[in-house]
Amino acid sequence: MNKEYPLNKNIKNHLWISLALGIWVFMFLYFAEPFDINRFTKIEKITLLPIYGIIQSICYCIPLWYQHKFNQNKWSFKKEFIFIGLMIFIGFCINFLFYKNFVAYNEAETYNYYHYFKWIYLPALAIILPFILIGRYITGKFSQNNIVEDKMVIKGKGKLDFIALKPNELVFVQASDNYIEVNLIEKNTIKKIIIRETISEIERSFPFLLKTHRSFLINPSHFKQFKTENKKLLIDVGFGNHIPVSRNLQTQVKKQLLVTTNK
Repeated sequence: MNKEYPLNKNIKNHLWISLALGIWVFMFLYFAEPFDINRFTKIEKITLLPIYGIIQSICYCIPLWYQHKFNQNKWSFKKEFIFIGLMIFIGFCINFLFYKNFVAYNEAETYNYYHYFKWIYLPALAIILPFILIGRYITGKFSQNNIVEDKMVIKGKGKLDFIALKPNELVFVQASDNYIEVNLIEKNTIKKIIIRETISEIERSFPFLLKTHRSFLINPSHFKQFKTENKKLLIDVGFGNHIPVSRNLQTQVKKQLLVTTNK
């Protein structure tokens, strides 16, 4: 259960999954007409079925708070099962409320919780879950391909904005307005390359980097020592570079670097 599971930590990618899920649900319900949808009028199909798609998108997005909170460490099969369980529970509650209050409103005979779960929600999960599981797994594997064969690719927003390098060649990344400065080792010296991207996006794409300041990410493997200047904590990463550490991050940074250097 604690075995590592490939997870794409970029929230934007999960929002795309939720959008695709909503479209898939609508298209399937509209054309396949399962669960007595063939009894719906054309107006009901046009008005109600898109809402089902929106509901599924929302039900996928809500548990992302759990994913964001616990993805800082290794994402495991156990955490993935909890995420899916939360999504299923939230989805059942919202779908049942929508069914009771809108789809079957004022009808004499409607499903109760048990029968709705058995005859409607479980069959729907058989359609929805494979899409979600495959989508999450593929995007997770794809994100891991940012580091392949001891190579990592830092991509920017421009078509030509990308850097391919070995992880141990990256020393630190510094934010500069809407750009980032990637500082890497080349021929035993520091080379600076500027690309158009946000530092938060780099932090999400490469979780092995350590945030020391709102404008800095460092590669922990280049940590040399701590230094203090004018009561400010700095990190020596070599080549004459000293990276500042924010006060609110000092405890976390010291703990992480202690773990890294003791491996």
